[in-house]
Amino acid sequence: MAVSRTARILSSVPVGERGRLLQLQLQGEEELGFTGGQYLIFNTGVPRADGKAHKRAYSVVSSDEDQRTFSICVYRLVQGPGSAMLHEAPVGTELPFSGPWGSFLPDDATPRSTLVVATDSGITAALGLLHGRAFAPQRTRTRLLWFSESPSVFLPADQVREEVEALGGRFQHHDCPPPGHPERTTLALNLALEAARAHAPERVYLAGDGAVLHPLRQSLVESGLDAGAIRLESFFNNPARKAAA
Repeated sequence: MAVSRTARILSSVPVGERGRLLQLQLQGEEELGFTGGQYLIFNTGVPRADGKAHKRAYSVVSSDEDQRTFSICVYRLVQGPGSAMLHEAPVGTELPFSGPWGSFLPDDATPRSTLVVATDSGITAALGLLHGRAFAPQRTRTRLLWFSESPSVFLPADQVREEVEALGGRFQHHDCPPPGHPERTTLALNLALEAARAHAPERVYLAGDGAVLHPLRQSLVESGLDAGAIRLESFFNNPARKAAA
């Protein structure tokens, strides 16, 4: 059973057109205990139609060197009461959450050629991964591709580039049609596979739109990459959840 914990908002800063960077401080004496690439599930307190509260998952984007103060970045959805609440919450608000969760993690400390592909808000998991201490041996051999509607719709692409390059990695942003667009998957798939052929990765990390990333994983396996060398975190459009439903 998930254990509820509490974090207090220390600062709330707008980033890009629809993003907000929240710096949080864990309440209580325990450390957060997260590894770069993991996420937390926040209880927004906003009621759903069935009376339960909206809960939303957000990756920790800051380094896991600090286990008491950490940051998340919230993409405000047009019809997203949970993200709206987090955007509007004032400094000092205490937020209940559970976690850390997720297996978007490096295998070990062996340096490897690594490709990270993120779409949309999946860039937060990618940044959390790269900032993680366990991922440090991979950084200089890592290439990060990010697909989003524009370079300014969420985290500014230039800011992401600075972060990635400061860590020793390479970064490239591609404009991409929005989720659900008929040309989105094909465009992203072709560019990601081209990068994979050029980079010859030994490990691949995928985060974001499952409608894009699940076909990409299949194509990478068909090209000869071991399925066990691929980590995938679907932020939305997860076919496994649809099948279970």
